[in-house]
Amino acid sequence: MRDRIFFPLAILLAVGMVLLAVWPAFGRLPDGAVTGDGANYDRIVVEGAFLNKILAGGDVTTELVRDGEGDFLLYIEAQEGLLGPDPEEGPHFRLASDLEVQFSARRIRCTIRMRPADQRGAMQANAIYSVGREGDSGWQTFDLSPEFQDFSFEYDVPRHIGDQAFDYFAVRPVVPEKSRALLIERITFERIG
Repeated sequence: MRDRIFFPLAILLAVGMVLLAVWPAFGRLPDGAVTGDGANYDRIVVEGAFLNKILAGGDVTTELVRDGEGDFLLYIEAQEGLLGPDPEEGPHFRLASDLEVQFSARRIRCTIRMRPADQRGAMQANAIYSVGREGDSGWQTFDLSPEFQDFSFEYDVPRHIGDQAFDYFAVRPVVPEKSRALLIERITFERIG
C-alpha cells in the first residue's frame, strides 16, 4: 500500500478509535460525591446537572427534571413511613474528603433553594448536615411556600479526627400521609466566621 493512502487511513482509524472510546461519556450526567474546585472553598454551589449527584437512599424517588426554561431541577418524592432517621436512609449527597477537610472545625451555612412539587407538593422539608459518628446539625424543618425560596441553617462542623470518610447533606420532604414531593433548584455551602 502506498504511503499517501496508508497514513491518511491510519489517522482516520486512530481518530475513529478515540471517538468510539469517549462516546459513552457524551451526555452523561455527573455523579459521585460533591467536591470543590481545588481553589476556592468559601462557597460551593450544587445546581443544574450536578444535582444528579444525589443518592436516593431507601425507597425514595429522585430525578432531574427540566423547568420551563430548560434548567435542571431536582425532584424528590417520598412515601409515608419509608424514611429512616439517618441521613443515608433517604435522599442525600455525599461530600468528598476535600470538603470534609475544608469544613472541619468551621462554621458553615447550608442553603437550599426549594419549593413544593406541583403534584403531591410537600408543605415542609427537612435538612441535615452530618459528619457521621462525630455528630450532625440535627434535622432542620422548613415551611415551604409555593414559589422557590432560600432556606438556610448554620452548623459548627466538629474537627475531624482519624480517618476521613464522607460528610453527608440530606434533604427530604416531610411526609405526614401518603406521599409528598419537592423541587430543589440549588444547594449552597458557605464557610462563615
